[in-house]
Amino acid sequence: MCRSHRKLTCLAGIILSAAYASTARAGEVAAWPKDPVFSRHIVPWFSRMGCNAGACHGAVQGKNGFRLSLFGADPAADHERLLREFGGRRLNFAEPEASLLLQKVSGRVPHEGGKLLEVGSADYRMLLTWLVRGAALDEAAQSQVRELTVEPNQHTAKAGTNYALRVQAMFADGATEDVTALCTFDSRDRDVAGVDRTGQVTIVGAGSGRLVIRYRGQPVLAQVLVPAEAKGEFPQVKEHNFIDKHVLAKLRQLNIHPSELCDDVTFFRRASLDVAGELPTPDEIRKFVADPNPDKRAKKIDELLARRGHAAVWATRFCDLLKPQFPSGNGSEGKYPATLVSHVRRFYEWVRVRLEENTPYDQFVERILLATTAEGRDREVLSQEFQQYAEEDRDQATDLKAYARRRTLDVYWLRRDAARVPGTIQFSHAFLGLRLQCAQCHRHPADVWQQDDLLSFANFFMRVGRPPDPRSPEQRKQDEAAVQEVQTTVSKLREQAKDQKLAKEEADQLLAAANSLTRELEMKERVASYHNIYTVGMAAKTEFAKVSSSLGTAESKQFRLLGTRELLKVGPAADPRKHVMDWLRRPDNPFFAKAIVNRVWAHYFGRGIVDPPDDLSPLNPATHPELLDQLCREFIQHGYDLRWLHRTILASRTYQQSSVPSGNNEHDQAHYARFHVRRMSAELLVDAINHAMAAQETYPPGLFVPPGARAMEVPGPTTYGPGGSQSAATLAYAFSIFGRSPRRTESSCDCDSSTEPSVLQSLYLAAYGNVLNKLKAPKGRAAQLAAPAEDDQRLDEAYLWALARLPTAEERQRCRQHLNQAATPQQGLEDLLWVLLNTREFMLIR
Repeated sequence: MCRSHRKLTCLAGIILSAAYASTARAGEVAAWPKDPVFSRHIVPWFSRMGCNAGACHGAVQGKNGFRLSLFGADPAADHERLLREFGGRRLNFAEPEASLLLQKVSGRVPHEGGKLLEVGSADYRMLLTWLVRGAALDEAAQSQVRELTVEPNQHTAKAGTNYALRVQAMFADGATEDVTALCTFDSRDRDVAGVDRTGQVTIVGAGSGRLVIRYRGQPVLAQVLVPAEAKGEFPQVKEHNFIDKHVLAKLRQLNIHPSELCDDVTFFRRASLDVAGELPTPDEIRKFVADPNPDKRAKKIDELLARRGHAAVWATRFCDLLKPQFPSGNGSEGKYPATLVSHVRRFYEWVRVRLEENTPYDQFVERILLATTAEGRDREVLSQEFQQYAEEDRDQATDLKAYARRRTLDVYWLRRDAARVPGTIQFSHAFLGLRLQCAQCHRHPADVWQQDDLLSFANFFMRVGRPPDPRSPEQRKQDEAAVQEVQTTVSKLREQAKDQKLAKEEADQLLAAANSLTRELEMKERVASYHNIYTVGMAAKTEFAKVSSSLGTAESKQFRLLGTRELLKVGPAADPRKHVMDWLRRPDNPFFAKAIVNRVWAHYFGRGIVDPPDDLSPLNPATHPELLDQLCREFIQHGYDLRWLHRTILASRTYQQSSVPSGNNEHDQAHYARFHVRRMSAELLVDAINHAMAAQETYPPGLFVPPGARAMEVPGPTTYGPGGSQSAATLAYAFSIFGRSPRRTESSCDCDSSTEPSVLQSLYLAAYGNVLNKLKAPKGRAAQLAAPAEDDQRLDEAYLWALARLPTAEERQRCRQHLNQAATPQQGLEDLLWVLLNTREFMLIR
């Protein structure tokens, strides 16, 4: 189109669009810009209407011959396709209203997406005006959103009322504009409030509602509080610490009443399971209940935090997050595949010991993130360490103490897909609470992350790999020659021993010498396999992050931390991970402290302050943001002290309150008006069964698990190779049906662990052979309690071992009757324990 023709078309368009404006209905407010800009108005309109979503033109191959970048990630490419593709018929500058774009969206020609707007509507006029003014592509840098605000950002309302949201954007060029009509709106709490596509909020019921507004993918949040109907005055309750201050303040705003404190028995059982991963014994329960000290709960919390079980619980939790799985079946395990299993155990033990030492969390992560095998030591010193590992592997030792003395967890980087882009996704999930999987291929559909964010961050992890062999070619030849010499000597000794002329004693001496050399050679080969396979450091070759998918290939050659715009310079010989560690320690880091604080909170309450706990997205706001901020701030001020964090949460009234509904809090889920019951984890449940039945698991030697270890202390697979036992296979089945995380490195989601109930779980407790065998064992709990004693004493012990409480008067009467009618005391007790094991109360933390 010539320049003069373009000017005439623009002039005609201005007149035409003005004519449309003059025909607007009386009282209609023009909610469209007078001079629409492609990236500020047209692309957001596509997003609002769903045109550039994955199910429509944002799909890999587009839709019906037309493709847009997913969620408007590339406005320039979108503009090019609109302008040039399909013979230019999508945009008709000579006759703008005949443009295929306008005909499709207005339903004047067939459109699979249906009719999206009316001719003459505000949206139609906006698109038409952009067309008649030349359909220009604006300067991307000038249209960057600097700030997005919503009014009101906090609002208190009553059920059945309505109000409107107004969204304003400030751009890089300083312009400010009302963009409400170009936003998408979503309610994260639809039982509290709904919001329509225009930003009209409808109040549904009592509670705290979070509204997420997006413009061009950038989010802004609004909150609505809907107080419940008053049922008496808000109770006078005493705060234990600042946690209660925040929780009670929100409950007062919502007029939701908190429950009373739970009794001592309930608290002790709850805290024992949550903190140390075990049920209390009858003697412990009686002693705690009888203690008149008003500070006994605080003292019990400190005692539980100091137990080995506390470190075991959190070593298991971190193994769920860090997924100690190692490559196998591709030759990487060398001649000694059992080393892969022992590595899982070493991984667990290193984590457990660090937690037992209460290593500050920032140091704990640093010693994982910056881990190398050598740790600055030479090959000879490293060989001595490898010799210890090799001896443990050979002897199938179960304590594996040598590795736990290391400063760093280098086996973290030996896991499957531990580095590069997949490893970056794993790291971000484990230590930042972020889900970046979708950003491998495209802009995240439900988050703020783009592909370049992931790839630029992944470059910090691209240099991790097997370091070059420090030996010179001559040294390697000498080492190989020495091994060959030993092999030759062994062969000669075995041949000499076959000589019929030799006395038996002389032949035995030769064979003994050959066997001794063989064992020595095997140890050298094991040590060599550690050097050749199980070492990590800075790889010799430098690469940059690149991904390929059906959408194409993308690469980044820059280093940029998540959520930042600054590009960092990293020297060719430097370890880029150090920049990540420095960033994690910055007090203003938006993810690091928040991720662990939120996960610890979720462990004790069954949901995070941000929930799910591994989704710290701006589009997933916290229910109590001020509480989360203060917990993070004080956690950092206390030197990243994990036990301070646990102690603070456990000491709160919020944790110690009853699960019994009170007042109007029966349906509250997110505001901690009462303690919400939850099912035990798979490991806890297996250990609780063994505790109640006086049983324990057994493990084959190849698992490197100590005899009598609790299920909570099993770090990896429960069956391995031909040495697998029936007990270990049964444990694997229990772990599977009760939702233990399979710890697959390809999956980065806290939901890999599940506490959801199922029919199989009920059948397992009621009829599974292994459980019934434990119940009827000659030295089991029923047999122990069948010893001469009063029935009431037997009942008390059975209830205390199984449910950590005494029977009620009604339960005692019924149980006495059953014991009197049983053929033998042991059979009656077996029946009773079976019933207790199959109660809902047994499985729940309440």
